[in-house]
Amino acid sequence: DRTNQAINERLDNAARVISAVNKELGVMSQIGSQLSNFQEFLKSPKLRGGIGEQGLKDMLAQAFPHELYKMQYQFRNGQIVDAIIKIDAGLIPIDAKFPLENFNRYLNAKSAEEKQVAKNKFRSDFRVHVNAIAKKYINPDEGTADFAFMYLPSESVFFEVVNSERDLFDYAAKSKVIPSSPSTFFYYLRTIMLGLEGKRITEMSREIMKTLKTIKQESHKFGDNLGKLNKHVTNAKSTMDIVNTGYAGLAGKINQVDVLESNQAKLIEEETSEKIND
Repeated sequence: DRTNQAINERLDNAARVISAVNKELGVMSQIGSQLSNFQEFLKSPKLRGGIGEQGLKDMLAQAFPHELYKMQYQFRNGQIVDAIIKIDAGLIPIDAKFPLENFNRYLNAKSAEEKQVAKNKFRSDFRVHVNAIAKKYINPDEGTADFAFMYLPSESVFFEVVNSERDLFDYAAKSKVIPSSPSTFFYYLRTIMLGLEGKRITEMSREIMKTLKTIKQESHKFGDNLGKLNKHVTNAKSTMDIVNTGYAGLAGKINQVDVLESNQAKLIEEETSEKIND
């Protein structure tokens, strides 16, 4: 009986474990189905482009103050680019709408022939997109810099272009279009930001030097005025000394006159007294 009871308990435990595993498998199956649906959902070029633009916007917001970039910028000629960065050299256009359909076909192709066909179409898509960016967005008359960024929201596409299809990267570079992935684009942004910070530091240094120059000029002017004031004070002191000396001499003469008048008065008084006595 004990043996049967132990066996039954083990069977019950096994049943519970199997039930729990089946439940987890059901959850995993559900997640897999949802991921599959999400992947299908992302096959929409418009939606995928929107996600790419949002990622681009988030990176720009992290790297720059709001006033140094703008999303969905419209040129005077009516063309609208996904984003621009404002620098001294002009506006840097950024495109984030690279078509990935043929690249995905290339990755998912089952036969060598299908793979080659999809690869050729992907290469063609890349060149066409580079030409479109260069033509539409690199326009100094619209105040742009002489280059633009092609933001590829997929690291795998960028890796393919840089490593397996190097001639495509060179083609873009000759057209002054810089391919970038989320990871490499961040470093481009940091480089630009450091350049802007360097410019600000230079401007601050110029302002400081300008202020110091003004202070120096004012100091010289103050020194000149102080010298003039010192000269005037010295001249005034000399004049004061002369006046004091003159006044002392005049006071002495006045005192002498007073003494003479006093002596003369005494003589007159004495003479008058003698005449009366006679």
